[in-house]
Amino acid sequence: MANFMDDCLSRCAKYNAQGEALVYGERRVSWAELNQRASQLAGALANLGVGKGDRVLFMFHNCPEFFETNYAIQKLGAIPVPMNYRFSPREIAFQANHCQAKVFLFEDVWLAGVMAARPDMPQVQHYVRKGRGGEQVLDYENLIINARLDYPRVDLGPDDVAVICYTGGTTGLPKGVMLTYQNHLGMLQALVRNIVSRLGALRIEGEMEQELRKQLPGFVISLINSSATRWLLSRTWLQRTIVRLADRAIGSDLAVRVGARSGIKAMMPSFPMFHDAAYQLAVLGPIMGNMTLLMPDKISFDPEYVLKMIEHERPVMLGNVPTAWRMLLDAPEIGHYDKSSVRVCATGAGVCPAALKRKIFEHFPGVVIADGFGQTEMTPVTSFRFDTSAATVKDHCVGKPIVETRIVDEAGQDVPAGEVGEIVYRGESVMKGYFDEPDKTAEAMIGGWFHSGDLGFFDADGDLRVVERKKECISSGGEKIFPHEVEEILLEHPKIADICVIGVADEKWGSTVRAVVQLKPDQNVEPQEVIAFCEGKMAGYKKPRSVVFVDKLPISPVGKVQRRQVKEVWGQPEAVAVAN
Repeated sequence: MANFMDDCLSRCAKYNAQGEALVYGERRVSWAELNQRASQLAGALANLGVGKGDRVLFMFHNCPEFFETNYAIQKLGAIPVPMNYRFSPREIAFQANHCQAKVFLFEDVWLAGVMAARPDMPQVQHYVRKGRGGEQVLDYENLIINARLDYPRVDLGPDDVAVICYTGGTTGLPKGVMLTYQNHLGMLQALVRNIVSRLGALRIEGEMEQELRKQLPGFVISLINSSATRWLLSRTWLQRTIVRLADRAIGSDLAVRVGARSGIKAMMPSFPMFHDAAYQLAVLGPIMGNMTLLMPDKISFDPEYVLKMIEHERPVMLGNVPTAWRMLLDAPEIGHYDKSSVRVCATGAGVCPAALKRKIFEHFPGVVIADGFGQTEMTPVTSFRFDTSAATVKDHCVGKPIVETRIVDEAGQDVPAGEVGEIVYRGESVMKGYFDEPDKTAEAMIGGWFHSGDLGFFDADGDLRVVERKKECISSGGEKIFPHEVEEILLEHPKIADICVIGVADEKWGSTVRAVVQLKPDQNVEPQEVIAFCEGKMAGYKKPRSVVFVDKLPISPVGKVQRRQVKEVWGQPEAVAVAN
């Protein structure tokens, strides 16, 4: 009897037992310990009546309990439903009722919100709290300690649902995206194929070469850069052979045994695990069996703490959402810590501006910037880009697609290269559908293609450029204005910390552009200065007609400004500060 996730974890516990799966502050969790605690929790959940197909809700920040709970649910063939821990009681109740959760596990820091929502969640049969138990609330640790390991084994294959991740709800109520194990495998395989296809263009030069020569013999760099090596790596037959071997190895005993000898330390401190941009690691980690995920033991992003952890733990990969990258790079302490272990700087969960990438290269010389783009419904990566120096970065560019990708007009017809249209996808990583919402699934899936709601175009190099969400485009005097383009320019202003551009109703133009601005500490700027900064950098109709200064912009858990909330609060025609 096969059980996809149980089998993956068992391989890791067998062949890499003492390898570290998780590091949480000072706490270190081996694959053997993680598998055992997840198995004990699975037994406890089975005693509570959880079985295959049941939805189990859980609310943890990035900590070992998130992983234990997720794997315990999957061992039973049930479906984990991670919840945004910043939700209000109303939002908690909505998601619990929508997914028809049977059990709700959470940590004590969220107790007040869960208990406030409890009267509105009649279908939840059991509550399990990490921390002290109480009246009608079970104790998480007691369940694990007192549970047996002989939980019921169930068949669980690649096409079964691995998780239900809820969308952010930026264009309406959140939707539960059903992602299968095969979706995650398909995304990983597509990513491998994409990377292999670029091997022929591999060249180590500039700051990257200087940094690697400190760690590798010079002849190795020369060999990689040789024309003979690049010719060989560009051969289609070799690339196909590598891909076939990789496809067979993924998730196998051999892959785990080999990987155990050379573990990879990765740190993604600003990606919440309940979001699929990070959740994918909960599935891919056991498949590969050689990744150690480093997690700060803090809920909020703390730049100095992250820098200390980088120096102490020495990760090879450091991933952040663009907002957190800005916070880290602007930290006064960034030059005081050893960051030399980092070879890959990853970014995702939003388009990373070219100016921000250049700043990453400035503070992390010699790294590769790996930029992944996509969305939850695509598990989530749809395109990928590598930059090896500041000279290669391009604005709005998210690289080459790793799945079938088209740019279409309103009629669903392909548009010419260079022309903006909606980005649509097809491939193995496309979601199974929205939970209990077949109509919305049908709206998103047209003719076998998932319609992303993102606007973009292919440039002359065949790279995908993303310009805006379709529903966030501003129409002013018949011209289309993409807020993200205006924001990128204004973020270069030395006194601006963050910004959100919205459209405001206007009798003459239909809509005009408003910049809602959060300044850096102790800075003072007049509205006219913000508008003047745009002069010569964009067409006149794109410039803000009004400017509003705010203390803090609403930010989503993955570091994106909540444009809908900004529009609701500051989108009325009467501006706080207006400039003509």
